[in-house]
Amino acid sequence: MQFNILNAGKQTGTTKIKALIYGDSGAGKSFLAASAPRPLVLLTEPNGQASIMHSNPSADLIHISSTKMLGDILKSLTENPKQWEKYDSLIIDSLTEVQRLCKDDLTNKGRSPMKLQDWGKLADFMRRFMRALRQVPKHIVCLALLEAQIEEGTGLRHLRPAFEGKKTSGEIAQFFNFVGYLYAGENKEEKKTYRYLMLEGNSQILCKPTFPLTGTVKDPNISSIFKKITGAK
Repeated sequence: MQFNILNAGKQTGTTKIKALIYGDSGAGKSFLAASAPRPLVLLTEPNGQASIMHSNPSADLIHISSTKMLGDILKSLTENPKQWEKYDSLIIDSLTEVQRLCKDDLTNKGRSPMKLQDWGKLADFMRRFMRALRQVPKHIVCLALLEAQIEEGTGLRHLRPAFEGKKTSGEIAQFFNFVGYLYAGENKEEKKTYRYLMLEGNSQILCKPTFPLTGTVKDPNISSIFKKITGAK
């Protein structure tokens, strides 16, 4: 049996990055994601279209209405790469809504309550979906809403991507090269508001850096971030 052995140092510019960015509604997630190189946006949240249009008018969109439609597109991206050659990046806007689409399937669009076994099916779906994403030969940028939890007793506020079910929330970071929390902050001296992408924070904020991308990035741009990580010119 022969094995395809690659030298890590010679993969400059060829590595495909998988990123998860989460934040409050209106933080600028869709606007930021559209700055990825030659993006195709799978849009489950129509509100993001206006931001994408202003950020990158050349970005292409597909409105996703079902998990089957989403699965068919991922399968085509993997099995028929030539059909999708014009795109370098795939944007999922958003993972939070993708999970809700699956939950709609399990509950007949909310007409039936979630059963105990359904929560396991929901976690399995998200796990399979993330593994399918990893097979797509593109850069991947997934967006998610923010979930804030208050710790009883201490009152500490914990921030993480918004997903239902402990399994998904606990496992999600392993599927990505980096996980960033996007927020807006005012520079009082300049009297101007900037976006910040936090990649390293305290234990209350779910983040995941990847060398050489660390700390907090001011006014981030996805194309620039990808070039920094991959070493591409």
